[in-house]
Amino acid sequence: MKDREILLIVTSVILTLIFSNLSLFLKSFASTPFASPEIKQAARQIEIDGFRKSEQDFWSQIKDINFDSLPKESELPPVTTERKAAVEPPKPANAKKPTPAKPKLTRPYRKFLCIGDSVMFDLGIQLQYTLKKKYNIPDTKIEYKVSTGLNRIDYYDWYARSRQIINNYQPDVVIVLFGANDPQNIIDFQGKARAVMTKEWQKAYQERVERYANLLDSSSVRKVYWIGQSIPKKSLYLKAFPVMNEIYKNASKSSAKIEFISTWERFTEAGKFVPVVADKSGKRGYVKVNDGVHFTSHGAKIISDLIVDEMVTDKILKTPKKKTL
Repeated sequence: MKDREILLIVTSVILTLIFSNLSLFLKSFASTPFASPEIKQAARQIEIDGFRKSEQDFWSQIKDINFDSLPKESELPPVTTERKAAVEPPKPANAKKPTPAKPKLTRPYRKFLCIGDSVMFDLGIQLQYTLKKKYNIPDTKIEYKVSTGLNRIDYYDWYARSRQIINNYQPDVVIVLFGANDPQNIIDFQGKARAVMTKEWQKAYQERVERYANLLDSSSVRKVYWIGQSIPKKSLYLKAFPVMNEIYKNASKSSAKIEFISTWERFTEAGKFVPVVADKSGKRGYVKVNDGVHFTSHGAKIISDLIVDEMVTDKILKTPKKKTL
């Protein structure tokens, strides 16, 4: 009798525990090998229901938050380096590195314009030949006018003509050579006559050159080569050209677009003019005609090579690749 009473008591306690936490009992019993499929399904449903209730409670708490009562970003304490390291998530090990930006392609220089007097005509012909034969650049133009320069703009206005030809032709590179006709009296911008080579003349001529340089600098031209006068034979030019070359050189300094190329030393030896000079290949020949100012074809080739070499250095010109058979 006593054993039966003890069994009833134990059974009552077990049933009480089961019904007081049925979900826990089912989940525990479902993990045993004695549980039937139905009991396992019931335990799984209880687990899902519990998860849903927890999720609902979480979102209910979020909705109840008063965001207006939260401190503003400016009121929050500063985050130290150590704190940042603790809160920032680590970067994935397989994160891709940022792709470097591709370098901008440089538009090639394809159109070349030679501007100047009759001395430029001799030089321009040789430049055209070299650019086409060696660098495969056929689009060149020579704009020259005999007996002109930057002095007698009343006779020929190079400012207006240059602006016109640049707008029409749209060159990438301009090669300028003036000066052979400029050592004469000048009328400055105030309308006053200035005797050649005086300080007043030099100031007036400098104003002319600077005005022309500003015209080129503000144009669509990408690069300008201002060619200095080479050493002459006649004493008048021998005195004037160094002064004029210095004016050209100084005017080019105010623009990153304009580059002055000195040719004076190319036909000199011990500081004096020499009539016969060797070119790059070693071939010797006369460099000036009888007037001592204009080039022979040999002299034009030497100065042309000097200019072309500078263009190569500046990466204006690139030797075209040879075609493979």
